Amino acid sequence: MDRISNAQMNSLGTRKIYYEDVHQTDFTAVVTECVPAKEEGYYLIVLDASAFFPEEGGQSADKGTLNGQEVLDVSIKQGILYHKMTCELPAGTEVTGHVDWNRRFDFMQQHSGEHMISGLLHSHFGLENVGFHLSDREVTLDMNGEVSLEQLRLIEQEANAYVWKNLPVNISWPSSEELVNLNYRSKLALTENVRIVEIPGVDLCACCAPHVDTTGQIGLIKIVNVQSHRGGVRINILCGGRALADYTEKQDSVWAISSLLSASCSRHLISCPAVIWLTVNATSIIISIRTSINGGFTIKRTSSTETAPICRKYFPAPNLSTAKITAKHSTNIRLSLYIRNAIKAETHEQTAAALSDFLSTDSRYSARAKQEKASTVSTVSPESQLFIIFKV
Repeated sequence: MDRISNAQMNSLGTRKIYYEDVHQTDFTAVVTECVPAKEEGYYLIVLDASAFFPEEGGQSADKGTLNGQEVLDVSIKQGILYHKMTCELPAGTEVTGHVDWNRRFDFMQQHSGEHMISGLLHSHFGLENVGFHLSDREVTLDMNGEVSLEQLRLIEQEANAYVWKNLPVNISWPSSEELVNLNYRSKLALTENVRIVEIPGVDLCACCAPHVDTTGQIGLIKIVNVQSHRGGVRINILCGGRALADYTEKQDSVWAISSLLSASCSRHLISCPAVIWLTVNATSIIISIRTSINGGFTIKRTSSTETAPICRKYFPAPNLSTAKITAKHSTNIRLSLYIRNAIKAETHEQTAAALSDFLSTDSRYSARAKQEKASTVSTVSPESQLFIIFKV
């Protein structure tokens, strides 16, 4: 069933409106308790009912207001919700609450998308989700075994195919007897008051958090990173609005690279060798990029009149003491050259020494790469060119 009875809610502490209707963001309630928090100047407010989902199950709490004042955090203990605020609300006070819907729906998209990825990894490869974190900035899921990039790509494609089918996301509260016969995912051994989230044919999992009504509401599911972690893998994903924002940012980067290279936005940009050229003269650094596209070379040279805007773009520090050149691809491959303290040098010889010192000691490069990069920086005279080869 979609909702839990009021009697059962009351037996679990605060009446949880987000279980009755995940879309309800405005509500009225009565303060039952107000106690000082451990930190001076903060209070923990207990209500008879609340639409605020607390920090629970690896997910951060909802944001919003009570009587127009910001709710800083929401925690749960023995079924009771505690709303952290900077103002005191005496017991018996009637309050009006408002939950930030945009944030709530964003978290619903991310969490439902995570269930689909974890469920498919479990059904295809027998992997268990042993860790989950959802915040404003990231979504990570930890699996207890290795999985290849090719396998993840197949899982990603299948998950998105289920999104397009717009499957229902079913919520139920099975009895203890029913629970015994369910083959569901859970990190804990649970016996009662278990909330089950089901995506038919994809996942069956115990979960306390708000979810979308149908898989179509998740939008795009995108795996953006994977790395080894404690004998398994940690996977970063983005769903819905976050995935769109990420794609937009990376597309802007591709356009910027294309402009610098005087090349069209093609997939050839993703894997081409590139050379970043720095032309040093008495007063400025001129940037140009040379890259191999379709077997030939396209050269983008900056003229003297372009020097100022390019320096403002790539060397934003007021005194130009720390410089950074970064270009991002849509596949998250980076071409980057960091120049530390080089611009402080008064002579070209000092500039060359600073560049050489950095390139030969930066721990990100292999020994061979260090030698190759350092060897390109020997002497610098007015209008000479420095070039560093990046193979991506």
